[in-house]
Amino acid sequence: MPDLFQLVMEAEGDLIEPFDAGGADTNVPTEVPDQQSSTDSSNMSSEAPPPLNEDEDMQFPGSDEMGMGGELGDDGTDDGGGEAQSNEEKKISEKANNILNQRLYQQMLDRNSEVEEIINNLQTITPTLPYEIVKQNDVSLNRLKKALTAGQDYVIDKFVNAKYGENLLYFRKLDVLYTAILGDINANLKKANKS
Repeated sequence: MPDLFQLVMEAEGDLIEPFDAGGADTNVPTEVPDQQSSTDSSNMSSEAPPPLNEDEDMQFPGSDEMGMGGELGDDGTDDGGGEAQSNEEKKISEKANNILNQRLYQQMLDRNSEVEEIINNLQTITPTLPYEIVKQNDVSLNRLKKALTAGQDYVIDKFVNAKYGENLLYFRKLDVLYTAILGDINANLKKANKS
């Protein structure tokens, strides 16, 4: 009885030999014994991995998330979504700027109207005041008129085209100037009351 190892070795040698259609060598067995084929198939089933289906694609897990198969940008963000989000944020920012500017605009109009009314009242009572007080108030009153003119011009010419932060800064400076000048005028008027 031949050795099993020898049969396997000879069978492998037979598989490697080229096919001869003429059958030149009749001594070489053309069929593999059943015992050998069953042994080879059992070895293959225990060691070889299962065959891949031809329909299955080779994909790495999470390849879409890593930017390999998806439409992600260089920074890992979705380009379309990022642009839409940026536009949405811009619209919200513009709305907030417009609302704040509208309130500030009304505040500025009210403050300018208030100062204008104070100037008119001062001019009304000027004839009743002593000359020295009128003379001292005249400088402050002219400064107040100039500040009011500048404030009114800003509202008409620059306010609409400026951002909220710029308008707020100007309004605060103007309001501080109004308050300082009116403080000087009130101090002079108090002197007139004492005399």
